[in-house]
Amino acid sequence: MLSSGMITVVIVGGGVAGAEVVRGLASRLDKNKHRLVLVTARPRYTYLPGALRLLASKDTPLSSVFMSYDHIFANFPGELKIGTVTSIEENKDPAHRRGGFVVLEGEETIPYDVIVIATGSTWVGQLAFPNDEKGFKEHVHTWRKRISDAQNIVIAGGGAVGIEMSGEIKDAYPTKDITIVHANHLLLGDLYPDKFRTDIETRLRRRGVNIIFNDTIEGIPAPDAPLRTGNGVPLRSDLVILARGGRPSTSLLKYLRGNVLTDRGYIKVTPTLQIKGHPNMFALGDIIDWPEAKQLTKISLGHSSVVISNVLSYLAEKPPKKVYTKSAEILTISNGRSGGATYLGLLWGLTFGNYFTRVIKSKDLMVGLVRKSLGLQAECETDY
Repeated sequence: MLSSGMITVVIVGGGVAGAEVVRGLASRLDKNKHRLVLVTARPRYTYLPGALRLLASKDTPLSSVFMSYDHIFANFPGELKIGTVTSIEENKDPAHRRGGFVVLEGEETIPYDVIVIATGSTWVGQLAFPNDEKGFKEHVHTWRKRISDAQNIVIAGGGAVGIEMSGEIKDAYPTKDITIVHANHLLLGDLYPDKFRTDIETRLRRRGVNIIFNDTIEGIPAPDAPLRTGNGVPLRSDLVILARGGRPSTSLLKYLRGNVLTDRGYIKVTPTLQIKGHPNMFALGDIIDWPEAKQLTKISLGHSSVVISNVLSYLAEKPPKKVYTKSAEILTISNGRSGGATYLGLLWGLTFGNYFTRVIKSKDLMVGLVRKSLGLQAECETDY
């Protein structure tokens, strides 16, 4: 049973998943009964799909990636807490109401009755933005200079990040030599049709991007050391960009009873997206253990609506009934501002090229839509 006073709902993580849940709950909660708290490590919303263009292009504004939380709660009197969560602890007193505490660095705690985990992934290299505002500005400046100064750039990984990074650099610096090293025999992963993967390869090669298949770049190469692939192939390189994908940021759950994490750190959830064994805890995004590709589209197409609906049911002391099964596999890969390729896993599998991809994504990487979803003007503000 929930407590009879104000019920506190805490969202941990202010990225795409957390922001969607906050916006959805803020429009439905009762301010006289509910307290809504968003805990996030950065003082600004960080839109990672726009980050590659920000780093490659010096004329891309910071506000296309780092956006204000000023309107995240709309008209609801929500609370924004900037801090890094170190752990989530349950109330161990069986006579006390269900719930627990979010523990922040510095040992500050925030009580919760219901909690939503939306912490996303941790990254290395160019996408490993520091949490403080001064730090992420310096990070952008550093990587812009590295990319500008390098002539021979090696990208480790031929997934979506590696592909899009190469396109953004080619837009800004057409004459730079770029080589993608990918462990598979085709770009992306086996989830997508070979024809689609080969089409993307063709588009990159037309722009002068070199691709080495069935090989890897091991570890994090030293900046000044000669570079060789895992198979021993020497490569000319002034800069190595790591594009191997992120890892789930879920260590904050390691103290929960019941071993809620898989060996790879993903959160075990039920079809209602409740954490297994913890009915007052929900999770969504690329941190959950679910048999599907880890993509932002999954959040908007299914995860967030399930979590919002079921949190509201739980708060009303009704069984959460909305279940998540799967979302269609949709992948839109930009190739700079003017092109790319799109796959829709519907019917027999639909593919689209430059024009469609440019309209829906490549032109502005959907920055305008994201800003509007946060209650901001679509146009980027003057950089801060």
